[in-house]
Amino acid sequence: MKNKLKFEQAINCITPRIQSILEKLSDDTKENTQEIRLRNEKPVMLIGSYGYLFLNGSGRASYICTQTSLSIKSEELTDTFNRICKYSVHSNQSSIVNGYITIEGGHRAGICGTGVGDGQSVASVRDISSINLRVASQCIGSSDEIINKLFRDGLKSVIIAGAPLTGKTTILRDMARQISGGSLDRYYKTAIVDERKEIAAVKNGVPQNDVGINCDVLDMYPKGTGIMSALRSLSPEIIICDEVGDIDEIRAIEAGINSGVKFIASVHAESYKDIIKRPQIKSLVQSGAFDFLVLLKSGKDPGQISKIYGMDELTNEVSGNCIHYDFLCDGRTVFKPKIITKDKNT
Repeated sequence: MKNKLKFEQAINCITPRIQSILEKLSDDTKENTQEIRLRNEKPVMLIGSYGYLFLNGSGRASYICTQTSLSIKSEELTDTFNRICKYSVHSNQSSIVNGYITIEGGHRAGICGTGVGDGQSVASVRDISSINLRVASQCIGSSDEIINKLFRDGLKSVIIAGAPLTGKTTILRDMARQISGGSLDRYYKTAIVDERKEIAAVKNGVPQNDVGINCDVLDMYPKGTGIMSALRSLSPEIIICDEVGDIDEIRAIEAGINSGVKFIASVHAESYKDIIKRPQIKSLVQSGAFDFLVLLKSGKDPGQISKIYGMDELTNEVSGNCIHYDFLCDGRTVFKPKIITKDKNT
C-alpha cells in the first residue's frame, strides 16, 4: 500500500475542502491514482490504472461526470497554487515557467495559466487556470525485466524512453535501488543527478524513496553540472538522471563515458518514429555513450516494456542509413538485414 501513502502525501498541498474529500476515497482508488486534475471551476478528475473518475461531495467516485460532481472554485485553485509554492511564488518562478513544480515526496504539479513575456519567451505565469498533480510512485521490482535482460553480465548504459505516465522515473528509481543495493551480487557505486527532486525525493539530506545503500544523490543540481561534479568527486560506476536533452548534458555524458562511467537516462518518446526523429534522442544515440534503448509501453501499468533496441540499429537509422529486409514467401518470412547508406545527393 505504498502508493496509497504517496497519494495521501501528495494531496497535502491541495486546498482543505478538496483535500478532505480526497481523503475519503477508498484505499484501492488511492493506490491506483496517478494524476489529480484541478481545473478552474471544473470537476475534479482522477486518472489512474482504472481510467477516469469524478467525485461527489462525499468522496464517492464515478466514471460519469454529472451536475453533482465535485468542482474546485477559483479561490481554491489559487490557494492550492500558493500551497504548492509554499506561499513564495517568486522563488518558484523558474520552475513555474518550465511548466511544473516538484513538491515534497517527488510529486510533480504541472502548472497552466497565462504566460507573461516578450513574445519570444515566458518570464512568468499569472491567472492559474489548471493544476495537474502527478503522484510519484515507488514500484519495487518495476525494473526487474530490464535488470534481468541487460545487467546480469555487468553494467550497461541505457536510455529509457516512453510517453508520459509510462513509468520512466519509476523505472529509474527502481534501477538505482537494485544496482546500488546489491541485487546484481555487488553494490555498485551509483550517483543520481536529481535536478527536480523526482527520483530520490531528498528531504533534509535523506532520500524519501529507496534508491539503495551505495547511492549518492546530487539533489537539485542542473544535470550537466551534477554529472561533472559526480565525475570529479564521487568516483561513480554508473550515473542516473531524468529527461536528458540539452547539449551541455550530452557533453557531460560524453565526458563520463570517456572516464569509463556508465549512464542510465530517460527521454520522452512515444514510438520508434519519435526515437529516430527527435533531435535530442538522435544526439544521445550518436554520442556513442549508450548500449541499449528501452521503449516503454503505454498502458494501465507503468513500466511495461514495448521493445529493447540495440544501439547499432538506432545509430544506423538516425545517421541516414536504413536497414533493408529481404522476404521469402514460401510460408515463412526470413529477415536478411543489409545496411544501405543513403546517398545525400539523391
